[in-house]
Amino acid sequence: MSDARAERKRKRRNDSDEGLSKKIATQEDAQNILVSLVDVDEEWTPVIATTPGICLPSDASFKAYTRARTSNVARPMLAGRSAISESELLLHCSSHPKLDYIAREEELSRADGLFKHYIGVYDSQTSRLELVEARKVVVRGTLRTDQKATASNGTNSQSESAPTTLSARSILGQTFGTKKSQKAIRALTENAITSPPKRAQDPSQKPILDPLASAVIQSMAQSSASMPSREELQAAVDEGKPRPKPNLSAETPADVYTMEEIVGVEVLKQLVVKEWHDAINNGEDVKTCSLFVSKRLARTVKAGDIKRLKALRFLLLLMDWNRCLKPGARGSKKLPGRDVVRKAVGAGIGDGILEPVRRRFATETTLNKWHIDNLMTHICALALSIDNYEVDTHDLRDDLRLTPKEVIQYFQELGCKVTAPTESERTKLKVSKAESSGHKIARLKLPLEFPKNRTMANKKR
Repeated sequence: MSDARAERKRKRRNDSDEGLSKKIATQEDAQNILVSLVDVDEEWTPVIATTPGICLPSDASFKAYTRARTSNVARPMLAGRSAISESELLLHCSSHPKLDYIAREEELSRADGLFKHYIGVYDSQTSRLELVEARKVVVRGTLRTDQKATASNGTNSQSESAPTTLSARSILGQTFGTKKSQKAIRALTENAITSPPKRAQDPSQKPILDPLASAVIQSMAQSSASMPSREELQAAVDEGKPRPKPNLSAETPADVYTMEEIVGVEVLKQLVVKEWHDAINNGEDVKTCSLFVSKRLARTVKAGDIKRLKALRFLLLLMDWNRCLKPGARGSKKLPGRDVVRKAVGAGIGDGILEPVRRRFATETTLNKWHIDNLMTHICALALSIDNYEVDTHDLRDDLRLTPKEVIQYFQELGCKVTAPTESERTKLKVSKAESSGHKIARLKLPLEFPKNRTMANKKR
């Protein structure tokens, strides 16, 4: 068994070279090659091109363009070479339907500008190698600029516009996109409304609109002709606000809200104040449920101002009428029966006064938020006319059971300026500096300043 295995072993080759497939090169087989550098004085020289990131078609044909170099600083080693050092080469290919191929000499850094590139031609028969200096260019592909033909004055002129991001994406989508994306791009292109560019001959002249854009603009002009202006809208809003109608052409504050306008001429005639007048003259103490009316009653009677005394009586009527209202649903109030109302307002007030009050400040037997605000602003306007258009809001706030913010807002809706009392006003009101925090002075001055309508800010997207 061991003999058989020994016979199957591969035998060692002899040291002789007879069976070798490759021959060892000896010194006698070496060949001398003569290298020479060819100076080319012509303008055109060989080109070495690289194509980073693109696959250049094999049938691409380029057109060559040259221009003088701006400086030799970037390529100092090229000094003395007339063809390469003095001119710069650019190759352009437009055979592709969507892309342009441009080859330029690019020197990315200072070190790259020191390199020289050569092309060698070797002749094996004569053992000669000829080297020729060549240019190195980089071929890059760019999307072709859109060219649009525009008609002007009966002649067609083509103008090139710089490609935008949207147009570049559309071209890429049409070239490499799916069928679904290509269909969407075509739909956008078909439905797009583009405005023509301005005329080059006369930049000041307006551009000519296409029929579709012209029809849209004409329809917009017709529909917006009947639209109200901003001033008209503001006037309509002011007209519908729950407050007495102000006289905007008034020259004095007394003409803005008059007693005849607030109370009514007929109601003012029917009001009877003889009982108050006789009681005050006889030295009797007249008590009312209103702190505002009680503080001014004696002073008004002693001054002999019957008109102002009737205004106080109507103000007390409105406060009593408001106090007898019952709460309703959603912030509304309900008017009770006539007997309850007559008992609340007191003697001397007939239906000839109560019925106009109900018609002005209620619908049947219900007062919504608008009616309630309208009643409060009429009370505030009447208080202004009684106090010569400077009112301390403290007493009215307590009588009407309002918050300081609400009573201030009602006076501001009338065009008043509400400020804290000054030192002289605190002395007149007989309040300390600490107590004056609950007192505000509402003044009606010209020009009137009404609150501006609030506008909702656009949300950032």
